[in-house]
Amino acid sequence: MTAVQDPTVQRRRLRDELRRARDAAGLRQADVAHAMDWSPSKLIRIERGDVSVSTNDLKALLSHYGVKDRVRVNGLLELARAARGASFYDQYADQLLPGFKEYLAYEASASVTRQYQSMLIPGLLQTEEYARGLFAGYGRADPEAADKGWAVRQHRQEVHERETPPEMLFVLDEAALRRHVGGGHAMRKQLQRLKEYAAEPHITIQIMPFTRGAHPGMQGSFMLLEFTDPNLADLLHLEGLNSTTIRDDTDQIARYLDRFAQLQMLALSPDESVDFLDVLMEEMPSSAISTNAAEKEAS
Repeated sequence: MTAVQDPTVQRRRLRDELRRARDAAGLRQADVAHAMDWSPSKLIRIERGDVSVSTNDLKALLSHYGVKDRVRVNGLLELARAARGASFYDQYADQLLPGFKEYLAYEASASVTRQYQSMLIPGLLQTEEYARGLFAGYGRADPEAADKGWAVRQHRQEVHERETPPEMLFVLDEAALRRHVGGGHAMRKQLQRLKEYAAEPHITIQIMPFTRGAHPGMQGSFMLLEFTDPNLADLLHLEGLNSTTIRDDTDQIARYLDRFAQLQMLALSPDESVDFLDVLMEEMPSSAISTNAAEKEAS
């Protein structure tokens, strides 16, 4: 499977191309809007990537900017067509925080994914039983909501099946591995799945044991995306009740890149982490009876 960029990403790429073309022509937004007989807000929304642009409008805009190279024009027209599609995640908007929905649109286009998780197994590595245990614990035991939540994770995990998947680097706090999400049986299967993922050449998993004491990751979980596409800048996603994605603050992104490097240095090595998973599985109860509080209450 090859990477297929989400329409959200395509709109971002087109946005940046159009900004560069206008700057190269030495034109202001107000001047362009007047010449095109558009409202200023229309051009602003196009350049922000908030709305798509028709091929006729795009041809007129490129002509006004003096962009005449046929290859470039055709490439931008194709980009505009791709940007008009619907994102896979639009159908799950009721299940996703707005900031996380934006992050997911970019995740599949990344060349490198870095993720630190303090409380749970990352969605890219979850088993179905573990995921559904999480949904129950979150108070989302409704079967339809749980099915939607798992469908999102399944779609994200398709990235592992690509001929050339992105490099994925994970640092997981020991707390995320010891919490019996979905019960002992489900958790043992989840830990086994982590071992299997750790053997994949594109995945590196490191564990931050309790014995390391306080560390920078205790300030919160985060995700970093790196792109080979020159039109896409690195991206930072901060998790929490108010999930947020940061794309344009290069200083903050650089600080989190440094933080991730520190966590990698403090955590167990990849080989030591696999050994640690073996220890955890030996300690994990094999009973399939769920220890999830929400499930106990439901019974």
